[in-house]
Amino acid sequence: NVAALNGSPEHPESFTALGRLLEDQAWRLAFWRVAGDEINYRRFFDINDLAGLRMENDEVFEATHGLVLELIASGRLQGVRLDHLDGLYDPAGYCHQLRARLGEELTARHGGAPEQAADAVYVVAEKILADHERLPADWPVQGTTGYEFARLAGGLLVDGDQARALDRAYTRFVGQRVDYEELLYQSKLLIMRTSLASELNVLADQLDRISEADWRTRDFTRSKLREALREIVACFPVYRTYLAGGEPSPEDVRHVEWAVARARRQGRATDQSVFDFLQDVLLGRVAGGTGPELRGQVRHFARRVQQFTSPVTAKGMEDTTFYLYNRLLSLNEVGGEPEQVGVSVAAFHHHNRERQRHWPGAMLSTSTHDSKRSEDVRARISVLSEIPARWAEAAARWSVLNRRHRRKAGGALAPVRNDEYAFYQNLLGIWPEHDPAAAEREQLIARLREAMLKSVREGKRHSSWINPDAAYEEALARFVERTLDPATGEHFLREMQPVLAGVAHHGRLGGLTQALLKLTAPGVPDIYQGTELWAHSLVDPDNRRPVDHTGCATLLAGLRDEAERRGPGAVAGDLWRDPADGRAKLWLTWRALQLRAERPALFAAGDYVPVEATGTRADHVVAFARVHEGEACLVIAPRLTVGLCGWPERRLPLGGAVWDDTVLVLPDQLAGAHLVDVLTGAELDVAPGRRTLPMATALADFPAALLIGGEEAGD
Repeated sequence: NVAALNGSPEHPESFTALGRLLEDQAWRLAFWRVAGDEINYRRFFDINDLAGLRMENDEVFEATHGLVLELIASGRLQGVRLDHLDGLYDPAGYCHQLRARLGEELTARHGGAPEQAADAVYVVAEKILADHERLPADWPVQGTTGYEFARLAGGLLVDGDQARALDRAYTRFVGQRVDYEELLYQSKLLIMRTSLASELNVLADQLDRISEADWRTRDFTRSKLREALREIVACFPVYRTYLAGGEPSPEDVRHVEWAVARARRQGRATDQSVFDFLQDVLLGRVAGGTGPELRGQVRHFARRVQQFTSPVTAKGMEDTTFYLYNRLLSLNEVGGEPEQVGVSVAAFHHHNRERQRHWPGAMLSTSTHDSKRSEDVRARISVLSEIPARWAEAAARWSVLNRRHRRKAGGALAPVRNDEYAFYQNLLGIWPEHDPAAAEREQLIARLREAMLKSVREGKRHSSWINPDAAYEEALARFVERTLDPATGEHFLREMQPVLAGVAHHGRLGGLTQALLKLTAPGVPDIYQGTELWAHSLVDPDNRRPVDHTGCATLLAGLRDEAERRGPGAVAGDLWRDPADGRAKLWLTWRALQLRAERPALFAAGDYVPVEATGTRADHVVAFARVHEGEACLVIAPRLTVGLCGWPERRLPLGGAVWDDTVLVLPDQLAGAHLVDVLTGAELDVAPGRRTLPMATALADFPAALLIGGEEAGD
């Protein structure tokens, strides 16, 4: 049979039998390049062989959740992370169904009330929230997986006052002004023209059938409906809305109306009335007098569009625009907003209080498997926001030194200036301060080469995964290799070293701040594998390299032994002898987690109290207290340390020479308290009746403080 069916390229007619067999199937064998236009099933983004499952179908739900339910009921699994929840037809309904089934399984195994049993399982949802967006209150989850916290904590390390200077530096280097919003809009249109075109076609067909059902709308052609729908999706301000069984929420109405209004302004549809029709349909509304069948079709269509806006935004923003808008790469992170430069201390406090009030069990993340750059790479790159003029001068000088390594590709020099600008930032993010040996250097070059290759393919401007431009990619790889080879890039490497040293030093201080905030703010800290030490990784697969768990455990055992023999103060004082070894971050992580284990109620249920700083260096500190039933801890961390400690000096933010007259105004619970620093063992007494703590005293021995107290001094 195989011999009879398999034809020969020399005799095309010999494939007739095979062709007839294929025509009898329920699917059509097709050239892979037509998938973007012709696939009629939901996919995982644009991956053709990952078909989207219909979790709203009870049979599908049971088939796909059997193992998870069994593992939870047997006690071998305590929590669930729901990735890509926005891809579901009804995320809220799915979460409720999951909770109900968890309760049933646990009750059947262990007894008790189903609701209480289900609530005991920790469930968090991967959800990317815009700064103005909030997690839907009706989702029965503990919170999100923490992308918004990464944006907040990382934003504290970015100098928001330097936004214009960063704009000027970027514009001057690339030779033109880049508008982020326009770039995002165009990227979404590109995605809908290419990889997700088939999904748009399916939706346009459904919308056309809806319009044909009513005489008031049947003259909207399929072409115009498709064009208007594409414009609205390209203008959508959030990943998706959540129209379910009832009326749309005020937030959903606001998001749809905003998208429609902006799409109107684009002026691409000749008949503006089509937008009125689409706005009603996207909100589940239909003209009066229509029957229940049409109303059902409209609501179904609106929910299908909600499933569409999410992958369009993800592919257009995270996987395209984030690789084209290179002003400051530390902002180009999943859950980030690259046009927003810096987060104020007040905004950080506000979001923490909101989380403590509404989602106290949400995860707090700073690095994940999806991170474009790990937390410590971002902390390094963020230092550039404090030195925009020096950074602009250095990048321009480096480009002159390296211009001989650029080559013609497609009639122009490669890499283009925008990619070169990204390369220098990535380089500063991962390159070690020491002169790497040959093997380490080759590994570093390979990692940068692969990250830059992925960057240009994701950006889809000079190459892509579908249509790779071999000439451009070869020129880019050659540029990376020759600039970092001591034989051909000697002058550049020497010129880079002073900037790298300063960026690495201040990046470490920022990394400690991020870690301490994550370990103490309201929520559940999530520590991505390997980030207990300094983690300098780029986009996957670089951030999924094997972790040296044995080496990390050995370092931790050494710190524990030293702490027992010499005391925490002696250990903390030695951590900066070789700051690049990561022991400072490991020490802070271990000590903070110990405190959480010893006082779980303080961090799980404790109030969040912002602590104000006053004095000449007040803008360079973020502090807050956690307070619960007589227990209290005070968290103090520096920020924007270039302005605090100087450049190119590599001082630590310690003592009066740095902090001058800056003091913290303590909350009532810590007035007159006896405080012990978990990180150094230092004991501080706040005088009775006093509510101020000098920063010079709080940060005398270590560049962060975690003070436990709450009892009266002398008790």
